Amino acid sequence: MKLLIIDPNVSVSSPSMRGVVLALPFLVQRGWSIEVWCWECDEGLPVDRVVKLPRVGNVPALGLHVFGWWAQRRHRQLGRVADVVMSISPYEPNCDACLVQFSPFDWERRQRVLGMESMRDVYERAVNALGLWVARRFFRRTTARVVMAVSEAVANDLREENAALNVRLLPNSYDPRRFHAGVRDAFRGETRRRLGYEEAQRVFVFASTGHYRRKGFFLAVEAMKELRVKHPEARLLVVGGTPARLAALKKELGEECEWISYTGMVTDVERYFAAADAFLFPSYSEAFALVEVEAAACGLPLFLTPHHGAEMILEEGGNGRQIPFDAKGAANVLAEFLDGSWKPQKAMMKHAIDSETYAVRLDEMLKEAAA
Repeated sequence: MKLLIIDPNVSVSSPSMRGVVLALPFLVQRGWSIEVWCWECDEGLPVDRVVKLPRVGNVPALGLHVFGWWAQRRHRQLGRVADVVMSISPYEPNCDACLVQFSPFDWERRQRVLGMESMRDVYERAVNALGLWVARRFFRRTTARVVMAVSEAVANDLREENAALNVRLLPNSYDPRRFHAGVRDAFRGETRRRLGYEEAQRVFVFASTGHYRRKGFFLAVEAMKELRVKHPEARLLVVGGTPARLAALKKELGEECEWISYTGMVTDVERYFAAADAFLFPSYSEAFALVEVEAAACGLPLFLTPHHGAEMILEEGGNGRQIPFDAKGAANVLAEFLDGSWKPQKAMMKHAIDSETYAVRLDEMLKEAAA
């Protein structure tokens, strides 16, 4: 059985592809031979062939649509090239299986609520309008026999768009070798000392490599400001981000936010989760954020807004709390954790799965797509 995977970045560094990449050795064991069409691919992956499609220009949002155009063009020229063609949406609608890791339908609704306050917002609105058109065209035309949605909320968006789609659930996975409750005992003291945290300080961690407005970074900052009026020991640890983007954030926030620490891009995010007391992620739009899964696996209480995917990992009052989309309301919930009036009951993963279970389910769905 031959599998063709179509995605620009076939790498563990890509949140949308990490589960698939980690599953490749298992797929090979199950008899799959694998070809990849991409821009970037990790070295040493168990694939038979890597085809690098042309890359034009430096505008990421437009470049991704160009990637899809090249993939479709090559597929038309070559004809049937594999037993199963798997595309990450929305690159090649003429596929057998499709993995959906983002809902432009949800983000468009959130953008209308948020409004436009800067030229960056205008740009993002225009980019998503194009992405929304491409996505709608994809899901109305696709030949995929199995559409794999990362969360129930995303699955519902797809069913509303096209009721004929065979939508199955394939939740985000985590690597239990890296993300587990033991990391806090192993790394907490050393990482906190390196970051300069005192024992009495309570640290909320926020993680993102970009898209700070969509992921609620500024709401997190405002909530922390409200919280610190009565809890000055509260701190915010920001994991991820390029030097240029973090410099812009620091300039925008000003010097009064000295209680925020920034790690920049790191490869050992679990060590920074270990240094924290809770995970704060007031995102406006997600699919099923991988960082939420990994934070929960490390035993951190979750504080999440009601965005897509939160329903897959958050057990209200158990492993975390839902917070509203306003700073004061969010701060009130965080304060209950700091003053002890609410305590997490136990760590739990709810619908998230480990990497081995993900590989088994992916194999089953690919074989269903081949039938």
